[in-house]
Amino acid sequence: MAYLRLVRPHPVDDPPAQQSLTDEETGDTAARLGRGAIGLAGSIVAALIVLLFITYVTMWFQKPSPRIVGSIERWVYFIGNVVVACYCFPAFKASRRRAFLYLAFAALGFAYGALFTLLFGPRLPAGSSRSQLVLYYGLQHLIQTVGLVLYAAGVVSLAREAQRRAIRSNQALQPTGGRSDE
Repeated sequence: MAYLRLVRPHPVDDPPAQQSLTDEETGDTAARLGRGAIGLAGSIVAALIVLLFITYVTMWFQKPSPRIVGSIERWVYFIGNVVVACYCFPAFKASRRRAFLYLAFAALGFAYGALFTLLFGPRLPAGSSRSQLVLYYGLQHLIQTVGLVLYAAGVVSLAREAQRRAIRSNQALQPTGGRSDE
C-alpha cells in the first residue's frame, strides 16, 4: 500500500521567501546572457569561416590554378587582421589606451573587407546592377579608408606615448643640481 503524505515547505503564517531578483542580480544575469549570445554568434561565424576555408582548400586541390596565390593572400590578410583585433581588444581593456581600440577597429574593418572578397570573389556576379556595384565597391573603399586612418591614428598614438615615456625616463636619470659642464 502506498501512503500519501502532504508536505508543506513553510507554515501558512510565514511570509513567502524573497523570490524577486535584486537589480544587481538582474544586471549580472543580463550581462551573462549578453556575453553568451555574443559568444554563440561568434562561434557560429567562426564555424562558417572554417567551412569557407575548407571549401577553398578543397578547391585548391581539385582545380589548381594561378588564382590560388591570390586566394591564399586574401586568407592570410583576413587571418592576420583577426589576430591583430584579438590582441588589441584585450590590450585596450587592460590599459584603456585608445590607440589599441583604433588598431582593433581598423583590423576588424580590414578583416571585414577581406571576408567579403573571400565570399564574393574579387568581382561581384555578372547579374549585379550598377547600384549594387557602386554600393559594394563604395562601402569596401570607405571601410578601407576608415581602417587606414584608424591604423595611422593608433600607431601614431602609441609612438607618441612611447616617445613621452622615453623623455620622462631620460629626465629622471639626469641630475637635477647645477650645470655639468663646469
